[in-house]
Amino acid sequence: MKQMMMIFVDADHASDIEQVLDECELPGYTEFPTVLGKGDSGKKLGTRAFPGSSTMYMVVVDERCRVPLAERLKALQDTEGPHEGLRVYATPAEEIV
Repeated sequence: MKQMMMIFVDADHASDIEQVLDECELPGYTEFPTVLGKGDSGKKLGTRAFPGSSTMYMVVVDERCRVPLAERLKALQDTEGPHEGLRVYATPAEEIV
């Protein structure tokens, strides 16, 4: 079964995620370069009062790709620490069209 992984990272560290995605040789991904909102680290609204933003990547993978990708993302978080602002979620993905 395929899963859709949603990867959120501080926009300043988006290149780290792109490197991981390229290393995993995925057939493709979707990038949302500026994602605004509020999370554990506070608000990121791209304003003077709440500076910064996140970048979100959506990747649909099968089990063969999901495990190594998750392992590499976990290793990145362990190496770089919480300042990456890295969060990863997965949900089943069913292709409709």
